[in-house]
Amino acid sequence: MASKQGKAISQEMRNRIIEMYLSGKSYSEIGKTLGISKPGCFRIVKRYEEHNTLIPKIKTKSRGNRKVTDQVLQFIAYSKWKKPSIFSREIKQKLLDEKLCTTSNVPSVKRISYVVKHVLDLSYKKLCSIPAETLRPNHDQIVNNYFASLLNYDYTQMHFFDEASIVSTAGNRGYGHSLVGTRAVEVQRYASSTTLTVNVCCDFFGLNHYNIINGASDAFEMINFFNEAMQERNAIGNPMFCRGDVIIMDNCGFHHHRQGERLLRDLLATHGINLIFQPPYSPEYNVTECVFGMMRQHLQANEAFVSQYLELAVVNALDNDIMKRYMPSFFKKCGYLLSFL
Repeated sequence: MASKQGKAISQEMRNRIIEMYLSGKSYSEIGKTLGISKPGCFRIVKRYEEHNTLIPKIKTKSRGNRKVTDQVLQFIAYSKWKKPSIFSREIKQKLLDEKLCTTSNVPSVKRISYVVKHVLDLSYKKLCSIPAETLRPNHDQIVNNYFASLLNYDYTQMHFFDEASIVSTAGNRGYGHSLVGTRAVEVQRYASSTTLTVNVCCDFFGLNHYNIINGASDAFEMINFFNEAMQERNAIGNPMFCRGDVIIMDNCGFHHHRQGERLLRDLLATHGINLIFQPPYSPEYNVTECVFGMMRQHLQANEAFVSQYLELAVVNALDNDIMKRYMPSFFKKCGYLLSFL
């Protein structure tokens, strides 16, 4: 009679397996005759040959966390807090390097992974990266100096400049719906043969000036941009940029080009305008980043149009009648305005 799966094999059945094996029967023949799997017969015979017994091996209850002491648990938690992307194998090695464990009692990689997920209740997610440069001891002082330099200006005198690279796949969407437990798969254009750079300067009242160029930007494109921007007029015919205003931009490499920065300062000085650079690696202080965020949302909402008419799609996305309604909230988000009507 066949043995039920998961049910212990009786002593009588074990004796018959050994008798048939010693009589020259193969494992397959024994299994078919007695209704026992071939691996099961093999294990019984192997234990008989190695230990000369038919008594099954007693399975002891796993002691699970015996190697994960409170000290080890605290170290795993600290390692994941300090560096969330650290691998379990790296934690294991650190436990050995710090002499918190020896090779005989260090938890396995599998056990550390179990502790991370089920004991510490940590989930795996996309990292939110913080530039290491912003953690330098003098970074706070640089930020304080930056905002102190802006105390000489009213928020209506501030003009923010930045550039963004746009490709023909900019309309591709990153999220979609599918049944729970299944991947959301969508056929999208992958390769892009078109790269544009969008240069934008904006203030509290909307976009001052923008242009779109093919390929990447550089210091001399920046100079040309501001040459054009200085000619801009508002709705009532007054210059967009007035004496006493300030241009604020990030620390992109070519913004500090040895000739580019000097030429830009000279150009702005002829119009009575100052130039201030933001603290390094601090895009949260650039209002133009908010403009680019809204522009990308518009591009993703018009995917088909973007893939065929990229430049025109960018122009539509930078509609000043729409942008100027959001500028006060952008200024507030970046910390330049505490409240607005």
